[in-house]
Amino acid sequence: MPPFYQALSYLTGQQPIGHRHVSVVDYQVKQQLHQLQLSDYWDSIVSHCTSFTMKVSSPLRFLGLIGLLHSAPSFSATQCDIVGIEGGIPDYPVALQQYSYCGGYLNVSAWVQNVNYNKVVQLYYANAKGEVTPLSVVSLGWTKMAEGTDNGWEFWAAQTPVYLNGVTKLINITYDALDIHQQYVQPLNLDVEPSGPPPPDPPEAPKPYARPQGFSSDISNWMATSATQAGISKKRMFDNISPEGAVKGLVVASQSRSEPDYWYHWIRDAALTMDVVVMLYEAASPQKKGFYEERLFDYAKSSIDQQNDPNAISGLGEPKFYLDTNTGYTGPWGRPQNDGPGARAVTLVRFAEAYLKNGGSQSVVISKLWPAISRDLQYVAADWRSGSFDLWEEVNSQHFYNRIIHRRALLLGSEFAKKLGYNDDAARYSNIAAQVLESAKGFWDSQRNLVLYSYGPVIRDKSSYKDISVVLSVLHGYNDDGVFSATNDQILASAYQIATSFLAIYPIASIKKDAKGNPLGIPIGRYPEDVYDGVGTSRGNPWYLTTSAMAELFYKAAAEFQARDQITVTPATEAFWKYFAPPADATLNRKYTSRSHTFKEMVRALQGWGDMWMRTVKYWAPADGRFPEEYDREDGRGVGAKDLTWSYAAWITAGAARGRANGDPTWLTRVADL
Repeated sequence: MPPFYQALSYLTGQQPIGHRHVSVVDYQVKQQLHQLQLSDYWDSIVSHCTSFTMKVSSPLRFLGLIGLLHSAPSFSATQCDIVGIEGGIPDYPVALQQYSYCGGYLNVSAWVQNVNYNKVVQLYYANAKGEVTPLSVVSLGWTKMAEGTDNGWEFWAAQTPVYLNGVTKLINITYDALDIHQQYVQPLNLDVEPSGPPPPDPPEAPKPYARPQGFSSDISNWMATSATQAGISKKRMFDNISPEGAVKGLVVASQSRSEPDYWYHWIRDAALTMDVVVMLYEAASPQKKGFYEERLFDYAKSSIDQQNDPNAISGLGEPKFYLDTNTGYTGPWGRPQNDGPGARAVTLVRFAEAYLKNGGSQSVVISKLWPAISRDLQYVAADWRSGSFDLWEEVNSQHFYNRIIHRRALLLGSEFAKKLGYNDDAARYSNIAAQVLESAKGFWDSQRNLVLYSYGPVIRDKSSYKDISVVLSVLHGYNDDGVFSATNDQILASAYQIATSFLAIYPIASIKKDAKGNPLGIPIGRYPEDVYDGVGTSRGNPWYLTTSAMAELFYKAAAEFQARDQITVTPATEAFWKYFAPPADATLNRKYTSRSHTFKEMVRALQGWGDMWMRTVKYWAPADGRFPEEYDREDGRGVGAKDLTWSYAAWITAGAARGRANGDPTWLTRVADL
């Protein structure tokens, strides 16, 4: 494959025609292909595209472009220099129609021929330094059909704030016709000049509205194993494991069969749920372990059957399966999703270790667990660099979440392979895990003070790069080795930005206290630009699992800081501590130990905010304690998929983290023995 198309494949996550999916047996070939460094990809794009020139019409001043955009800023026609490129129907399936760089926003529209239904259209540009990076990409979205073309042509457009990195040149525009596996590229090589008003000033930092001081008795009572919610969460989660009508070992994502239809087994959701079952298995008293062990072996058996499904469209990257047949979903979907095999490997390795520790047979592990584990590990080792849809199934790119879960899978797999005597595999997995870590470090953006959820093309309008998946990556992928833990400066800086981004978006965030005057945490959604409302697309909502996840992060951070016995306020975390721990009045570049009052205030603030987020879950939960997927941003009522399995799993893991942070490590044992 020419370097230019290798670069495009890396950027878009789509594989051009002739580049087949790489299987496990192609591992060595795949590794050789990926020896190219990231800079080589971008250099190849620039060198290819700058060999083309295109005559550009004189600047035009009109609002045709902005009229196509659904969220355009209110700039007047005389403020923006809009450059027209292609006024009539082009002779190529994709062509830039017009563009402007106005007020710090890059506004573009394009002609796209309607050659198939599923499309990805992206514009690549050079930033203010003249560099082409994975961040200098704009994803366009459909706006309307082109009149007079009998639905043969469409207009696609985007409006993206790019003033942080700037733009100096438009490199090319690509159109991936996914259904027919065809990619079209229009080289541009167009110099870009700014116009209009100056870019907007960054928003002021939000002011703290709460000063919590440690754990709260109302949350202790609500989460007590003698109360009803713990039993409800556990029961409803297990109701969704091997439900009636499903193959044993499968996990249904939700009880909803329509609006939305979640009556499927998702590889990721199932792995995360069954990892909670592993936690319960580890914590359970001896007489209760058999209940969990049986279900975990059923899960392993069903996983092997999925791996061997010859009709799975994307192989081990197939995201979801029919419950009644345990065969891969055959309709159009966002595939592959490569985090699934990594998450499943983590769960099965952890179960295998716990089973052996409980006196289980190594021969049983080798015959019933290792086949599934080794297949997933080989897949991760070969495909961790490949483009993948994210855990929200929305964009095919390179994702921080995938990197962290893959690293943990490889490290756990390496140690376990060594225990079983597979030393060559162990060494290979360990070496690749080191490469994955180096790649993961590249997701930190010091200019944004944020871990980017994706490093590459993002979906239309998702320009903040803030996504709760960064927090989830720590909860699901931390390997207890100090790397990207809950106390990592970059993770805390990102958590602050993600959490506070919802303050001005969700109307219910204005409700700061419950009926008894206890402070509520910020409602947490997936990302600020979200439009998925639980059934269709309108306005995104906060989710129960993401709100529980933020609580879990803060509980874990509190426990880790106490174990470490010190906290240092760095430039990355200064805003975090100012917002979440104002009573501490911590000073930049100061190190505080447990002997200091400031340290104690900082830890109590983390504990208190953890309880505030769990209080938010409690406050907006239905009266019967059954969690759907989301709670409405306007009135807080439960919406979306009912009895979402992940919602219950997230509540249990948050409770376990709270127990450890609160000096009650037996909380999980009591839940396991219910």
